[in-house]
Amino acid sequence: MIRFAVAAASAVVPIVLSLAAALAPAEARAQSAEPPAEPPASPPSPVIVVHAGHVLAEPGQAPLGASTLAIRDGRIVAVDPGHRPASDYGQDAREIDLSGAYVLPGLIDLHMHLAIAMDADPITSTSPARTALSSAGYAARLLDAGVTAVRDVGDNGGAVFALRDAIARGDVPGPRIFAAGRVISRTGGHGAKRAGPLEWPYAPAACDDIGSCRRAVRENIEQGSDWIKLTVSGSGRESGGRKDAPPIMFDDEIRAATAAAAQANRPVAAHAYSAVAIGTALDAGAKTIEHGTYVDAASSKTFRARGAYLIPTAFVAEFVRSRSAMFANAPGGDGVDALNAWADATIANPGRAWRAGIPLGLGTDAGPSFGTDATVRELELYVASGVPASAALAAATTNNADALGMATSLGRLRVGYLADLIAVDGDPTTDVSRLRAVVFVMKDGVVHRLRTPAGTVRDGR
Repeated sequence: MIRFAVAAASAVVPIVLSLAAALAPAEARAQSAEPPAEPPASPPSPVIVVHAGHVLAEPGQAPLGASTLAIRDGRIVAVDPGHRPASDYGQDAREIDLSGAYVLPGLIDLHMHLAIAMDADPITSTSPARTALSSAGYAARLLDAGVTAVRDVGDNGGAVFALRDAIARGDVPGPRIFAAGRVISRTGGHGAKRAGPLEWPYAPAACDDIGSCRRAVRENIEQGSDWIKLTVSGSGRESGGRKDAPPIMFDDEIRAATAAAAQANRPVAAHAYSAVAIGTALDAGAKTIEHGTYVDAASSKTFRARGAYLIPTAFVAEFVRSRSAMFANAPGGDGVDALNAWADATIANPGRAWRAGIPLGLGTDAGPSFGTDATVRELELYVASGVPASAALAAATTNNADALGMATSLGRLRVGYLADLIAVDGDPTTDVSRLRAVVFVMKDGVVHRLRTPAGTVRDGR
């Protein structure tokens, strides 16, 4: 038996060795063969070198003198004093001469409606495809005017989500977009009414109790919302938007919506005109108050304590004022005198808020029905109402980036920041109207527009 066992074992050994060799050839080869060669590293992208006459690296602070900015792979990699040779940043560096211009961060507009054209023909307003194309055309023109980032705060049809993603992929030109999607309010509330006969059908976000408010917010987030837009008061042209008007939603509805947004790390932009609506929205946790005409002393303190931002939208109030007879006679509208009083208060609001120490952002309430100078017009209205030009520029850049939660990547010209920058002839800190004639636009390190003696050049990438 012993001899048999030994014989049997000796017969098995070659089989075991063969199995071992068959089962583990890769390991054996890996120990004896050379390691596979790694693919060659991609060469670094060429640097774009911008020679600037002056740089508003931090709007709100004094501009720098002659400077050199270096950009690679969509980010700023150097901000150096003087005009250094392009070759200092690489032999294949591309040089752009803006030595006679002021360079500053691209403008950010925090209140736009890219897919709402009041003057759209019925075919466009009832067609998602036509609306998306109209929005894309407007977005491209905005970028051409120096607006490099936009927050869209109301698109019940969802076209802006598609536009946002197409721009991010590089399919079409336009500002980077932060989109709220469908407006959330109570049934029949401002911006959340059922689609009319000249709109394509959509399901309003009916926020009518705690459960439905949570559901509406979560549906928006599932659809792709970066922000939640909540309308807490009526429109500026209605009695629900007057100084002493109560909110159009109950407190528990407002808190349910903002809590559901906070749970998903989505900030809330609250449309609120009356003093009570503003205070209620701030107490519930809104990050920005849209319009905010009748802010009072109590809510001023809340703004400062919570780091919330006011977006006054003086531009749209000026527009309504210029057509007060038309808007006053619209269904639900106030009389002309009441409407004009609201418009005048809204136009004066940026200066009043700045003097009260309220953090100011900047937004216009503009869309394809308006020209692309709306953002600059808002800046001009800020200055006319008493906001210093440097503070107005900060509202449209650094403050807006902070409100977006992008303080470490947008709104300033610093090393490591996204290369969104524009240039103008003349000092915008003494005359913000200089921004009406932008000579250079770069977004994500790609030149979108460059005016040269031979004409305007656009980057082919």
